[in-house]
Amino acid sequence: MLSTAEQDGAQASPARIRSLQAQLEKLNQQADQLVEQYLQAKLELQHTQKLLGSLRADEQQAAQVLQDAQDRLGARAAAAYIQGPGVDLSALLDSRNPSDTLDRVQVLDLLARQDGDLMDTLKVAGDTYQQRKQALEASQREQAKALANLEAKKRQAEQTVDRTKALLAQVKASDRARLLAAANNGGGSGSGGSGGSGAPAPAPLPKVAASGGAAKAVAYAKAQVGKPYVYGASGPGSFDCSGLTMMAWAQAGVSLPHSSSAQYSATRHISSSQLQPGDLIFYYSPISHVAIYVGGGMQVAATHTGDYVRLQALHSGITGYGRPAG
Repeated sequence: MLSTAEQDGAQASPARIRSLQAQLEKLNQQADQLVEQYLQAKLELQHTQKLLGSLRADEQQAAQVLQDAQDRLGARAAAAYIQGPGVDLSALLDSRNPSDTLDRVQVLDLLARQDGDLMDTLKVAGDTYQQRKQALEASQREQAKALANLEAKKRQAEQTVDRTKALLAQVKASDRARLLAAANNGGGSGSGGSGGSGAPAPAPLPKVAASGGAAKAVAYAKAQVGKPYVYGASGPGSFDCSGLTMMAWAQAGVSLPHSSSAQYSATRHISSSQLQPGDLIFYYSPISHVAIYVGGGMQVAATHTGDYVRLQALHSGITGYGRPAG
């Protein structure tokens, strides 16, 4: 139970700040994992929906082929019924010219083969249709599971967001700014922080040249500093970590998935000695956070709930580095 002073946003003691920082860092780690799981579930659902659309088109095409084969067979059956089953045989026996008889035998043989081919076509079309229908139904079941998984991950992420907001509400604005800066910068002092409850004050941006697509990505990321963090957001007014890097590289025509771990898989892995502006920096194991390198040992990152897009120094927890193909 919070004291009245804490509920009113009273000045927190240094010991209290340290305790809250430890709690916030733990919540941030939990949130990173849950948000990443939510984004992975979202990607899985998108993939299933895309597959479902393709299978639905395949099923419709197979149904049309089956219908065409059934129509052709029906037409043949109707013709045989109207003409009678012995018409072709009687015509053959009535022929007085051996040459005509031979020609008619060849025609009947051709018709028999065509009917056989038609029956084979009908069977193949029927089998194909059933296969496509079963695949479509299986994909629909997978979609339902993916949607349920997405909703569950979303609820878990939102619960963590609520706990983070409740924790931040325990301290007054000036303490909150210091708390966020420390917790969202790996325990160090945050660059681009502010003395109040608003967005970080502008900080000097490193003047490191970038070229090609990387220059566009870096320029975009820098321009977003100060915008609030919102999980699942990809601009223009707010971002989460992978939403920011995704949109930054989109300015260079490079498509990245909205997930830090998926972005790691989609980029060329490099070493720290190869790091250049525009490269992506991945954090934690399993990967659940990403930032964009802007040079001078600095990165731009959408941090965590209650905070903003920040310019900050690289910090502990780095898992790897990736270079988008741009």
